Amino acid sequence: MQRFLSLMLTLALLLAGCGQPTKEPQNLRAKELAIDLGDGFTAKAVLTYPAEGEGPWPTVILFHGSGPYDMNATVTTPTGKPLSANFKRLAERLSQEGAAVLRFHKRGVEAYGKYDREQIARATTNQLIVDAGRVIAAARQQPEVDANRIYLYGWSQGAQVATHAAQADGAIAGLILQGPPTSGWSETLRYQHLTLGLPLLASEAIDADQDGKLAVKEWFSVPAGPASLMGSFYVWAMDSTPMKPKLRPELDRNDDKQVDLEGELRPAIEALVANPAANPSLDPASEPARSIAQVLPDLSLPVLVLHGEQDGWVPVTDGEQVAAAAPERLTLKRFPGLGHALSPTIDPAQDSFGPMADEPIQALIDWLAQR
Repeated sequence: MQRFLSLMLTLALLLAGCGQPTKEPQNLRAKELAIDLGDGFTAKAVLTYPAEGEGPWPTVILFHGSGPYDMNATVTTPTGKPLSANFKRLAERLSQEGAAVLRFHKRGVEAYGKYDREQIARATTNQLIVDAGRVIAAARQQPEVDANRIYLYGWSQGAQVATHAAQADGAIAGLILQGPPTSGWSETLRYQHLTLGLPLLASEAIDADQDGKLAVKEWFSVPAGPASLMGSFYVWAMDSTPMKPKLRPELDRNDDKQVDLEGELRPAIEALVANPAANPSLDPASEPARSIAQVLPDLSLPVLVLHGEQDGWVPVTDGEQVAAAAPERLTLKRFPGLGHALSPTIDPAQDSFGPMADEPIQALIDWLAQR
């Protein structure tokens, strides 16, 4: 578990960069909060709300995807250039349309680019659901928040968190689920690694000499996206570092310093797909027992699902499963050409998290206005 968390933190450091959050636009009001999540961690948060009027306003609370994200859901390129800050973008747009928005640092994120590894290790999905209850309670204490009109927005893992938090709370006005995973780890890994990952790795763009094997140098050419994260699951040894990369000896069985895509990597993927619990980081005890699709029929609230058809992390079929679970109360919006972050995406296997497109944001604004 610690090894995987360390890899995820390394990935997050690449994504999160090391700059400073930008200030709120002048046409909005904002106030900083500190939310005690328990177990020795206090999350910094920001509540944005319209520049004019007295409120209270309908309020949207934003819940992150997997990994130690800051309140803005900041992503940078591998070279450290800013790529997106979609939670900040959502907060600004929704506040300009007459809503309050609460966003916060996820457990383990002390500041932008600064992490508490021990707290990150505690940030299982089940713990994040508990954390969500404390965030919702803190929101209700704010005079700017209409306690009867609180909506939970969950991206990916955050969709699980938001759904279960809504069930536990009982007084949430609605759910917005972005790229909601509901089919379980086996199907998610099958989609990311077998359907998308292996074909990309075998392409001439990565396997330049087309010998069906990848040397360390070729692994470093894998672009950001679900295929690039395969290295942390299967390829790199526990003592591997960026300066001294080492292949896992149980994967590179013939010790030729290369990974045979069909002879070595495919069997490793198929073994994990068949038994995800074999990887300590995918411990079922850290996940809620019921999926999003199983919980939604128990809730009597409106739900909006936003899903990109080029999503390389959670297939759009998961969004369809969620929609089918509560068709009378759920609106599914599918977006051709958009990925997991609802940003323009050409190849799902290279789905990185760019700036969210305008179309899904407008769909969310319209849905909230109808409520």
